[in-house]
Amino acid sequence: MKYDGITRESLFLLSDNRFRDSKEFYEEHKEELKAGITVPLRQIAGAIGEKLLSLDPLMNTVPTKMVSRIRRDTRYTKDMHLYRENMWIMFMRNKHEWINYPCFWFEITPSDYSLGIGLFGNEAKAIEIFRAHVRENPDEFYDACKMCEKTGAELYGDEYKRMPAGCPEGLEKYYIHKSFGYIKYCNNPDDLADEKIIGIIKKTFKQFSPMYSFLLKVADEYFMKTEG
Repeated sequence: MKYDGITRESLFLLSDNRFRDSKEFYEEHKEELKAGITVPLRQIAGAIGEKLLSLDPLMNTVPTKMVSRIRRDTRYTKDMHLYRENMWIMFMRNKHEWINYPCFWFEITPSDYSLGIGLFGNEAKAIEIFRAHVRENPDEFYDACKMCEKTGAELYGDEYKRMPAGCPEGLEKYYIHKSFGYIKYCNNPDDLADEKIIGIIKKTFKQFSPMYSFLLKVADEYFMKTEG
């Protein structure tokens, strides 16, 4: 699939649009932003999404529904900026139908980009099931964590104040989380300029895949218990 690339100039325009926060400025540069940011992200979504169907056949792979919008929805936030300077692609099932399922994501800002994996949602029941799977399959979970960490990704998520009961020895730093995922930061936006970025994402997501598979089993059990 063709990839047009995301240049520093396009990233600056995205940032400038956020700074000005002006409908007039946005409308004047709307087609430039679409061509320089939105379309290339959709191209990445198309190039990567189809490859992930073997991991999760129910994953949404429609690029127009995977990429965020530059215009923000300000109905449910205190931040009244009309436009964003960070854009992302979500590789996941329909979030309204499949609650607390895992996701991959790719996000860009004017100065860097990041790749991540985690549970989309952190309902207490889902995290309880997550901990049960960690207890029952500690080796599988630990191996998946190590694969994520080999990419340079960092563990993220809120933690409980006290360690929940039943933690397998050596897994304390993971088990204490009440939301869970990994994120890898890359501070070279020039990677976005050509197809190099597609290779980076493919390689990283391949290493994230064992964790996706582990979290998918967590989510399937959560879904059966809550929807059944």
